[in-house]
Amino acid sequence: MSTFQGLEIAKTGLFASQQALNLTGHNISNANTPGYTRQVIDLSAIAPPTTYGMADQWGKAIGGGVNVDGYRQIRDQYLDQQYRRENTTLGEWETKSDTLSAIEGIFNEPSDTGITTVIDNFFNSLQDLSKNPESLEVRAEVRENGVALTDTINSVYQHLDDKENELNSTIESRVQEINSYADRISKLNNEIYRFELTGQTANDLRDQRNLLVDKLSEIVNITTYEDSNKNFRIDISGQALVDGNNAYTMSVDSTGTVKWDLAGTPVNPTGGILKGLIDMRDGDGTNGVKGIPYYKEQLNKLAYNIATVFNAQHAAGYGLDGSTGVNFFNITDSTYDPTAEYAKNIKVSSDILADDGLQKIAAASDPNSLPGDNTNILNLIALRDAKISGLNGGTFDDFVSSLISNLGVDAQQANMMQTNQSAMVKQVDYNRQSVSGVSLDEEMTNMLKYQKSYEASARMITVMDELLDTLINKMGVT
Repeated sequence: MSTFQGLEIAKTGLFASQQALNLTGHNISNANTPGYTRQVIDLSAIAPPTTYGMADQWGKAIGGGVNVDGYRQIRDQYLDQQYRRENTTLGEWETKSDTLSAIEGIFNEPSDTGITTVIDNFFNSLQDLSKNPESLEVRAEVRENGVALTDTINSVYQHLDDKENELNSTIESRVQEINSYADRISKLNNEIYRFELTGQTANDLRDQRNLLVDKLSEIVNITTYEDSNKNFRIDISGQALVDGNNAYTMSVDSTGTVKWDLAGTPVNPTGGILKGLIDMRDGDGTNGVKGIPYYKEQLNKLAYNIATVFNAQHAAGYGLDGSTGVNFFNITDSTYDPTAEYAKNIKVSSDILADDGLQKIAAASDPNSLPGDNTNILNLIALRDAKISGLNGGTFDDFVSSLISNLGVDAQQANMMQTNQSAMVKQVDYNRQSVSGVSLDEEMTNMLKYQKSYEASARMITVMDELLDTLINKMGVT
């Protein structure tokens, strides 16, 4: 055994303690860095030499000190997957909750300017006209309330249109965001692969990649895995988004469909913000998915039936000038066309809006009883309580109330799901941080431990120096 072996052993202790302190400092410095994962140093004892003749004079051999095997991240893959799965669900419900809240704001019920109120005002003005059918002033009030009714329906429909366009723009921006994440992750894959070819572990690069994957999971459902060759892949519904250093992009075509650029096939997200946006943009009530198209269709039904039912009765009556067959509302289709935008186009007819239009409001049923006949107005007022087949057998008020009630239930459910899911994500993230997060208390303890270890190794070198000094300078000297 070499006289200097003790120095070599103490030196490995110095180096190992110094590396451990450096790693502790790295952990402390990144305690508040998003996505950072706590690292630990792996140490192992250097085995004694097995070469013949390397034992000491007693035939025994001791180890060679300590070796730094590497630096390891403390991370739970199961919690990572659980976090991303729950984060995907949260992204979907947040989007639906926000959109349904916006639709509630568009309908603005109950309020002084909502559809329910303007229908009330319209029929109330008809009630006033029934008491004084020859009054031009009251007739003007009926016409103005008719205009307010159509303007309100037009406005609600236009805002739904605007919201739909906004969702389209948001889908495009989210798709570009996914492409950007995929590109950055593929580049990190390449860097990690090249770095780890040297036998080291690219812990900090892996943290950057994991953070991007976490953010991506909120936008779209993903599955991730890394094979034995350290090839990291991300799939969306079975289709590769990232495969090693390759990223596969997607885009939105002219029909609004999200497609893979290379394959040309549609992207079918099953969760995340992207699915929430697509559901809200395209949901027509099929499979219970109620988005903008569903509410626009309901509004179209309301506008069509108000116009056709009211016109049929109005055209049967007579105006002050003896006119008959005049429509109160502008409508062109005799049968309901599900592709038509009745709510967007409904207006008070040009006949009623003309200078002599007040004369044409058909209050009378008998031209011989003009101007005091109010029987047609009474028939028009009775329409308010009529059961209309085109409105699911309900009245105008029933239909609007049902529509707003269902919207409220959908919005409430989305809010509840968002709240519950947010709590779930926080809990899973807390569990994950308890494993991989940096504890300053623990790092301070490690710092003291490695400091004492370093001091002990240094002291060992001092002792060995004193031994050698005795051996070299003080033995045999007279």
